[in-house]
Amino acid sequence: MKLLLIALGFFVFLFSFQSAHAITTFKVLKVIDGDTIVVNVRGNQEVVRLLGIDTPESVDPRKPVQCFGKEASNKMKNYVLGKNVILIDDGTQGNRDRYGRLLRYVYLPNSVRTFINGEMVKQGFAFSFRQYPTKMLSKFNNLVKYAREKNAGLWAGCPANAGVTKAPVQDNNTQSQNDNSGNSGAFSCGSKTLCGQMSSCAEAQFYLNSCGLSRLDGDKDGVPCETLCR
Repeated sequence: MKLLLIALGFFVFLFSFQSAHAITTFKVLKVIDGDTIVVNVRGNQEVVRLLGIDTPESVDPRKPVQCFGKEASNKMKNYVLGKNVILIDDGTQGNRDRYGRLLRYVYLPNSVRTFINGEMVKQGFAFSFRQYPTKMLSKFNNLVKYAREKNAGLWAGCPANAGVTKAPVQDNNTQSQNDNSGNSGAFSCGSKTLCGQMSSCAEAQFYLNSCGLSRLDGDKDGVPCETLCR
């Protein structure tokens, strides 16, 4: 009887230990676009912005749908929509952005812990978001190089992104380049001379790089029109 009680006590302890260390997951209710999802967090709908990556625009009412925007959104849906995910924060970035979105790395709770942020970049559906360097910036930059070399995703599907490869891939100690993911093939050098005349960051980048309009980059950091290219 004593041995039975000891064994029962051990199993109760083991169950309690496992429960206390169980991985918390959250169900994905909606995919907004390739880098933004909505999850259920203890009964509340929370918008989550995936850290360290940026995908072409597909839903921003201020901008046209950019090349590979829909593909990136669909890829994210295939990965996570209706599934449970693990959310991990990054102490270097804070809990939320200025729009109130949770800032998180997203993983699938499978045996290999599929890293969704990284896979989106590796497979050519996202850029490394170097404007806000995370602790994984070097990893994301390396994944960008891999995707370029493999001509994966948007690197093959959007010829205009050839211009993006001219921008230096930077490390954690360097201020970053922002999103250049627009389709510059839609732009041509014209009469525009001011940031206020640009329709998007992609157009401003095109005027800077292809038209030589250096006045758009007053501080000479390679990023034109900071109000657009935030």
